[in-house]
Amino acid sequence: MESVRDNLEFSLEAWPEAGIECDFALPPNVLSEALKLDPEEGETPRLLTSMRGHLSLALAGNKLRVRGFFAVKLELVCHRCLAPFTGRLDDKFDDTVQIAGTGDEDEDALSGLVPLRGQVFDLTPLMAEFFWLAWPYKALCRPDCAGLCPDCGANLNEGPCFCEGSGPTRH
Repeated sequence: MESVRDNLEFSLEAWPEAGIECDFALPPNVLSEALKLDPEEGETPRLLTSMRGHLSLALAGNKLRVRGFFAVKLELVCHRCLAPFTGRLDDKFDDTVQIAGTGDEDEDALSGLVPLRGQVFDLTPLMAEFFWLAWPYKALCRPDCAGLCPDCGANLNEGPCFCEGSGPTRH
């Protein structure tokens, strides 16, 4: 197994019959670009670490089986209290994609296509897709997040609110 890769570009030239196993660490700027995030607009997620993981690649004709896992720390916004918090996104994946440009693509395939430039293909866009597929439906800063007061909007994780006329209230 080779050392940790900082890119996911692979060459079909002299592809090993046993496939490729590698660890990777995609820097935040590379992953952000693949995720189509604009840091100037402050869009979430704000990546705090590299996306680290492991890949196992097996090639059969123009089909590439991609298996592995990833993890990345990022800043999320809680769906209940709207406070930013540091979270971790991680997932395992096992998918088969087609290498486009080999001349024998299956037009009816359900799997995605990985573009081929010369003899090189890049799996960074596929990792961005796995990232979005792992995105939480509702991110919570903690399992018992109390959220916001529906009347005054106070963050109930910071203590009881003092809504007008009702005195200290814990909703």
